[in-house]
Amino acid sequence: MRALALVAALAGCGGAAGVIDLDLTAAPGSPLLDQIQHLRLAITLPPQVVEADRGPDGFDLALDVDASGVTGALIVEGFDAGGALIACGQSPPFPVAALNAHIVVYLAPPMSIAAAPQPLAAAARSGVSAGVLEFGAIFAGGVEPPATPSDAIAVYNAYDHTLGAGLAMPEARSELQIGVGIAGAVFLYGGFDAAHAATATYERFDTTIAPAGAYTDLGDGVAARAGERAVTVGANHFLITGSPVLELQLNVVSQRTDIAALPRAGASAFSNDGTISAIFAGPDGVTRFRDGSFTALSPTPRVAADTATLADNRVVIAGGGATEADLATDILIVDAGTGVVSSIPGALVTPRRNPAVAATPRHIVVAGGVDAAGAPILDAEIIALPAFTHAATIPYPNTAPIAVALPNDQVLLEDAGALQLFTPPPP
Repeated sequence: MRALALVAALAGCGGAAGVIDLDLTAAPGSPLLDQIQHLRLAITLPPQVVEADRGPDGFDLALDVDASGVTGALIVEGFDAGGALIACGQSPPFPVAALNAHIVVYLAPPMSIAAAPQPLAAAARSGVSAGVLEFGAIFAGGVEPPATPSDAIAVYNAYDHTLGAGLAMPEARSELQIGVGIAGAVFLYGGFDAAHAATATYERFDTTIAPAGAYTDLGDGVAARAGERAVTVGANHFLITGSPVLELQLNVVSQRTDIAALPRAGASAFSNDGTISAIFAGPDGVTRFRDGSFTALSPTPRVAADTATLADNRVVIAGGGATEADLATDILIVDAGTGVVSSIPGALVTPRRNPAVAATPRHIVVAGGVDAAGAPILDAEIIALPAFTHAATIPYPNTAPIAVALPNDQVLLEDAGALQLFTPPPP
């Protein structure tokens, strides 16, 4: 991490004031920060921009804005000696109020994928599970070589790009299902134990209890499950994919009898009336769960796809196809409220199955996966929103089983314990 003497001074009403200390960081071992000769710092609300050339001690920049309580974000752009943009990054949104805070912005070349400041594990770790937090991501479990299950919990914070260790899980396991609830509650279900047997272990991890969280044993569920997904359908309320379909609601686990199975590709979205729906894509087509019941939206199979929720609360389905050998290059867009399924033909350049998909307000990232023959696809396709046009194909040396959209417009990719960040151009 490199401190570059950037300060945002926030002046509030009644003389109250706050200071946001801003540091910059980049991929470990990268010379990028040293190559920046001119820096531009902007705050989105209230809008203000300051710029400076590199001096003997680096950069000295300060923003002096009213602490009006609006929500803003910091945008940083770095230029080389010739004036070319070589680095950019931004913070997540934060209240521009009379408070003191420390924010770290990760800089990388625009439209690139580079290593995050810290890896998830020192050694390769497969079978990691992840959940999306309001401020970042939570990772749990996995298997380290040769066959050692992990009890580790780690939280990635997009405000300072740290990876904090949580209290170890009571049992080491891999490929568990993670449901992120409200008020800091994270629900952990099932997973493979040390003997690689699926379990029905059910626990709540409270992220708000200092210093590293706390667990509540919720007992065993009604069926063992591993390698599936917990899809949110309400406050602390989830469906677990697979067969039989499991329903988790606080400390109660039950089995759904109105549908035989759900595919792992599933995501949640709110409709205009505030109702939450869950959209699933699999061999039986596209299915919606809404108001406690399932509805078939499309009979066209979509096997080996992944899903993500767009900023406008539609769900995108990318990758896969009618079969694992018949892969598609279109993506599907599902309106959670109306149930309308539309297709964007040719949105993907390379057909792929089992990619990792994440969506930010400006981009969809479709990373990794394999081709019809099972060969790894070592790149990520970036689709620009709202036009759904192909923006770039970026080399990515992993198959990317996990992709998490962060609140700062970046996407965090995890593979075998390695963490990498997709950085878009500045907004």
